[in-house]
Amino acid sequence: MAKSISHNKKTNNAGKVSESRKIVLEILLCVEENEKKEFLQGDVIKAALDKYDYLPVSDKAFIRRLSMDCIEKRLLLDYVADCYSKVKTKKMKPAIRNIIRMGCDQILFMDSIPDAAACDEAVKLAESKGFHGLKGFVNGVLRTIARQKNEISWPDEKNEPKRFLSVKYSVPEWIVEYMSGRYSVDRAAVFCKACAETRPVTVRFRGEFKDEQNAIKTIKDNGVSVSANPYHEHSFFLENISGMRSVPGFNEGKFAMQDTASMLAVRCAGIKKKDTVLDLCAAPGGKSCYAADLACDGHVYAFDISEARAERIRENAERLGLFNISTGVRDALVPDLEMYGKCDVVLCDLPCSGLGVIGRKPDIKYRLKKEDIKELAKLQKRILDVAAAYVKPGGSLLYSTCTITKEENEDNRAAFLDAHDEFRADSIAPYLPECLQCDTADDGYTTLFTGFPEGMPLMDGFFIARFVRV
Repeated sequence: MAKSISHNKKTNNAGKVSESRKIVLEILLCVEENEKKEFLQGDVIKAALDKYDYLPVSDKAFIRRLSMDCIEKRLLLDYVADCYSKVKTKKMKPAIRNIIRMGCDQILFMDSIPDAAACDEAVKLAESKGFHGLKGFVNGVLRTIARQKNEISWPDEKNEPKRFLSVKYSVPEWIVEYMSGRYSVDRAAVFCKACAETRPVTVRFRGEFKDEQNAIKTIKDNGVSVSANPYHEHSFFLENISGMRSVPGFNEGKFAMQDTASMLAVRCAGIKKKDTVLDLCAAPGGKSCYAADLACDGHVYAFDISEARAERIRENAERLGLFNISTGVRDALVPDLEMYGKCDVVLCDLPCSGLGVIGRKPDIKYRLKKEDIKELAKLQKRILDVAAAYVKPGGSLLYSTCTITKEENEDNRAAFLDAHDEFRADSIAPYLPECLQCDTADDGYTTLFTGFPEGMPLMDGFFIARFVRV
């Protein structure tokens, strides 16, 4: 779990606490204070990096790495701290708790940071926040961890497999229990491991863009690692990037940043040129923009619940130069009589528990509660019932989630078909690449479900079901 121990590291104790560590603490405190807000973590880190854009690239990389680590590995870091602190992390003041996490992460996982430096910087950081009386506490806990990091008593993998997985991969134990109950402990282990893996950024080049290979060469020439996405044409995985706006071609709208699962969901809708498409819960707009590309001379109506979310759709559409998208604020639960029976395709990528995207948005696992799953499933069912009226005869409704729970996926698919005789389930096999390995429904590719099986670490866990109005 941890980096190898070294007893002979030297550090310079002089000077003030590093600005980069102060920024990381700001990020962690903001995330913790606003934990219930949707996907806040990514927005907070981006905002901080934009605010301190004048910092060297190495400092910004350190800020991103340490802040992400402390969010992703929170349960593991707290477990280690609790092994060596009389005051448990839950009882610590927020600033001290996060300073301990920062120091612990550097000691356990950052070989380039001397243990003594991690301890000393944590003490300075505590002092800078006004906790002069607790600097001895911070120093004592972290130096004990540094001395005994190869002797940490982890949960026993054989006797406490679920507890072991929870701590090792920082996944709340109730999620491990859920996955074990639905599948098996071994499958839960695959899920937890996939959540912890570092993933490349996935991009999709625009269909009408003819200079793809030259664009890829330019990206590579700027030090970015590029590899082809086997699950989708004109799509690539990018690694070693400092930010999307630094990638040549992004600001010019040559490609979109979009996960493979999101692309496949749009493809499975069967959108044709000149189609009228409605995207009910559209922010941040990845699916809407892909739908606009596919519809060409057709039109996409992309709505979401707030102006802030609608603005994110507009920003994406404007960067990509798409003029066949209309955006606006709509509550998906409120019927829009003007849209009844007018849509060739309705996209319902609905609010969900998000267990399939924990690898990219680790803050989800901390704010989500077990009871939320049933409530979200009820919400999805209500939205689907409203959305059904928008589909014209012969048109399709595409239901997708970025989660892997039965309540939000298979159960809702069955409930929709039971409640709507005017729809039939339709196969999505014609829209899927042959190389895609997935779990399928008994009727054969009526649905697509990917719960992080072995061999698919580069894609979100997701569910897709397609219905056609007869």
